[in-house]
Amino acid sequence: MVSIVKELHSYCKMILGSPYLKDKLVPFTDWADWDLSTEEVTKDEDSNHFLVGNIPAREQGIIMSDTKSKIPRLEHLNEPRNIGISLHHFANHELMAIELFAWGILKFPNAGRGIIRGFLKSMQEEQDHFRLYNSRMNELGVQFGDKPLNRLFWKQIEKMQTLEKFTAILSLSFEGANLDYTRIYKKALEFHGDFVTAGLIEKVYQDEIKHVKRGLAVFKHYLPEGLDDWSYFRSLLEYPFTPRRAKAYMFYPETRIKVGFSGHFVQMLGDFTDEYSGRVNMSSLEKVGI
Repeated sequence: MVSIVKELHSYCKMILGSPYLKDKLVPFTDWADWDLSTEEVTKDEDSNHFLVGNIPAREQGIIMSDTKSKIPRLEHLNEPRNIGISLHHFANHELMAIELFAWGILKFPNAGRGIIRGFLKSMQEEQDHFRLYNSRMNELGVQFGDKPLNRLFWKQIEKMQTLEKFTAILSLSFEGANLDYTRIYKKALEFHGDFVTAGLIEKVYQDEIKHVKRGLAVFKHYLPEGLDDWSYFRSLLEYPFTPRRAKAYMFYPETRIKVGFSGHFVQMLGDFTDEYSGRVNMSSLEKVGI
């Protein structure tokens, strides 16, 4: 019988090493074998190649770029192409998350079966989100790769070299911020009458709640005795990455309470500012009834 762990590692290597988008969207299909297996997840020395260097591989057309691509303002989402461009931006985030969860499985093989399984579940849901975004933006006249693809998530890889830091940045910060962004965009799209895309955004939001919950469980597991959650979170972030990245320009504290963060954490996150706070023109929110 083929080792389920080897299957898992081979799968993650494909996600990272294949340049083709279609390969990065292939779901992991061996859930039944995984559930029945008692095999320990151990270090795969061959994985080291996939943890450094020019990873992830990307084919021409979806290569990450340092060229900035502006996302349309909320009040301009009355135009179908602007909605498509916004979804292109979101789809890029989903693809990076897919790749990073694969990286995390290879990087932290001793994290424990529960955590590894959580990474796989989140990865599969990110693949679903990409397909939803891609299909809808195609309907609106935008193809993935039409706009430059930033490397926002991957730029933080040097700051994610422990399981705790990986979780703090990917799950609690980037995915946490998406709890706010999905609220904002759902409301803006409904304001403009696009209930189809708004429904898609709601689906992503509901899944994102689960993703952040999984990350929070890891975070709490490693929370040192006697240290409050906010202080621990701050200790895991390396400047210039700050808690500002864990929320959008409009903060929805009830979403963090729903996930299970403490009231103290939510209050501190809501109050947090840095030198980049306040740079967004908040009039866009008012123009779409938020």
